Amino acid sequence: MLKRFILFILIVLSCISGFAFYHFQHQNKPVLTENLIHEKWNHAKPDISILKSGDLIFRHGRGAISKALMLFSRHEAKYSHAGIISIENGKAFVYHAIGGEENISNKLRKDPIETFCNPNDIYSFGIYRSDLDSFQLQKVDSIANYYFIKELEFDTKFNLESDDKMYCSEFVYKTIIQATGDKNYLPLSASSGINYVACDDLYLNNHCHCLYSHTY
Repeated sequence: MLKRFILFILIVLSCISGFAFYHFQHQNKPVLTENLIHEKWNHAKPDISILKSGDLIFRHGRGAISKALMLFSRHEAKYSHAGIISIENGKAFVYHAIGGEENISNKLRKDPIETFCNPNDIYSFGIYRSDLDSFQLQKVDSIANYYFIKELEFDTKFNLESDDKMYCSEFVYKTIIQATGDKNYLPLSASSGINYVACDDLYLNNHCHCLYSHTY
């Protein structure tokens, strides 16, 4: 029971991610002016022409909590949060599930990519492409948008077996699984008999490769 409780706490920390625990992490964040943020993003931003709806995006949040929760990934402690890219009218957005005081509604968010990758909030980000065909990628985008319209809530119970609410990496995982129709398309992590989805499960597999990455 103790191991299960510890795992539950780790999942809580992992999936609330970036904006949660804002005040705790704020002291570890740089104080950047709007001009400097704009300058850093202009240097970091990927060419939107290389991106596709359905691409996966990951970030490494600033602060002690984000650094600790990256250890939840069992193979590569590189990222602390995940989302799905959507290209609309020449602009890139990110669907992602977060909770915490900066997202009090707990509803699925759709943020501009520059907000998701704000240098004041993160150290680095990476974009990964799967081997899904164009039809499957379109399904990924459609399913993510469906969850957004449905106002999918963040899963505070972190129950991988339920689908009415989802935590961050679970949202990405289940969207892709639905698009492929293959329950074994992506791996799962497990600890103390509990299955969960870690960030590295989503990109550190034979189906994905790194398309672009940047460290501020």
